[in-house]
Amino acid sequence: MRRRDPIGFTIIELLIVIGIISLLIGVVMTALIAIRQQGRKALEKNEIRQVGNAWLKYSQVHKERIAPGWLSPSTQSQWEMELTYPDGTLIPPAPSYGTSQPNVAGPWTWRLLPYMDNDMRLVRGHLDRETINNWDEMDDDWKLEIAESPSFGLNGYFLGGVWDRWYSDIRRSHPRFVKVQDANQRTVNLTTTSQTMLTNPSRVIAFISNGRGEPGSTPERLDSGPGHWLAVPHRLADEPQWNLTPGLDIEFAEGDSAPLGRHEGPPVSWHPDGHVETYSFTDLLDQRLWIDRASGQLGFTGSDYRYTEP
Repeated sequence: MRRRDPIGFTIIELLIVIGIISLLIGVVMTALIAIRQQGRKALEKNEIRQVGNAWLKYSQVHKERIAPGWLSPSTQSQWEMELTYPDGTLIPPAPSYGTSQPNVAGPWTWRLLPYMDNDMRLVRGHLDRETINNWDEMDDDWKLEIAESPSFGLNGYFLGGVWDRWYSDIRRSHPRFVKVQDANQRTVNLTTTSQTMLTNPSRVIAFISNGRGEPGSTPERLDSGPGHWLAVPHRLADEPQWNLTPGLDIEFAEGDSAPLGRHEGPPVSWHPDGHVETYSFTDLLDQRLWIDRASGQLGFTGSDYRYTEP
């Protein structure tokens, strides 16, 4: 009698099938992760575009003036400026402008949020908060965190200005870097405070994906790390703010703010002409991306533009 072949798989055949299935699952999972990251990156670009549009709306309402990046309590007092939360209550340090109060109204964030319909997600999209737009559950710590740690940093030193009494020979509050010496020892103003003063709106960065860190540290996980309201170039005058490691990663130097990539991608930037761009960290060493007036100067020009404060 003829013997029948055994029915079923051998152990080797089963191992081969399991290996193929595992390989297919790995390929599919990798593709799904990439798609999810692309979706998050697209959302990040959409969010920074809406923040930039709010920045433009502010200028339209304020006769082409650029929104200040930051105002000291004394500056707010001089201007008699009182910002309010969506419920109508005053934002500190108003009305007393005391230095013992947190300067929640100082950074640009609460100043521009009304032009975003107070949608907190546009400045908190990098954080996993279920009640992100629930105003009743926002305590004082959250309000300060919204002011100081948004997803995107404003290039505030050079667009709009960071206002205080920086130089002793100027009696009233003024932006920093309005009175610096270029390489030819000429006194120049590097802060642009009006849309009509902009000469390179398609090149200079207004907002960029930005983060906070301790000097000397290198950020690890960027997707949900704290943001920082003020974006800065790698050098302010002679003060290094952030550096690149040999592996071309960001390392905080004297400053605690630096442009950071999220969702496994490079930093996303928005420019005053309305377009969104991505740059490598090496690209961001170019001072022309930060200072609208860096080109056209004699001496040290363009990417390595240098200046000193009095």
